Amino acid sequence: MGSETNIYLARHGETEYNRCNQIQGRGIDASLNDTGIRQAQAIARDLQDISIQQIFSSSLKRSRQTAETIAKQQRLDVLAYRDLDEMDFGILEGKPISEIKSELKHLHERWKSGAVDFASDQGESPNAVFKRADNRARMILQEYQHKNLLFVLHGRLLRILLSEWLGYGLSRMHEIPHCNGALYHLKWNGSGFKSLYINKTDHLTEVQSKEEAVS
Repeated sequence: MGSETNIYLARHGETEYNRCNQIQGRGIDASLNDTGIRQAQAIARDLQDISIQQIFSSSLKRSRQTAETIAKQQRLDVLAYRDLDEMDFGILEGKPISEIKSELKHLHERWKSGAVDFASDQGESPNAVFKRADNRARMILQEYQHKNLLFVLHGRLLRILLSEWLGYGLSRMHEIPHCNGALYHLKWNGSGFKSLYINKTDHLTEVQSKEEAVS
């Protein structure tokens, strides 16, 4: 393992909100659906030969349930933190994405232009989300140096953290790809982060082909 900390990150498995293309965010606490459970199991299988020392999740069910499936395989407990919750999208939460296309376009355009303190009505800005989640993550990294760690997080939160950690900047967070059940691997040397892979999905092909067979 050497002097570096291995940081594995996963996006939680699918929920019915994901399947139906509705925006979730911090205020929607949905459970995994059957596909999401299978995605969590696929992540657990993919990581089974890596000795993970600690698993972290947000306080939201979809993140915790995914993390607990992996933790069972690794014989670990999950530490859940509210600071690692998804972005709060305010009044947009729970709505079908098809109905709020113009609001989302406006948000994304503002963020791309560098207005990363801009938030949807009653929601959080990317900068505010980064500050709370990065603060918690760095406390964890200081405590668990030179270990193999797994964080089970959310799509927008992964974009926010990784864009800053890898030097893209928040205005380019849309360049970080994500999908339910995707995996990421970074190394942290005490000051900077290095990416080994981003949005790895080959472990999910079996889940997807099963889904296609069913539908």
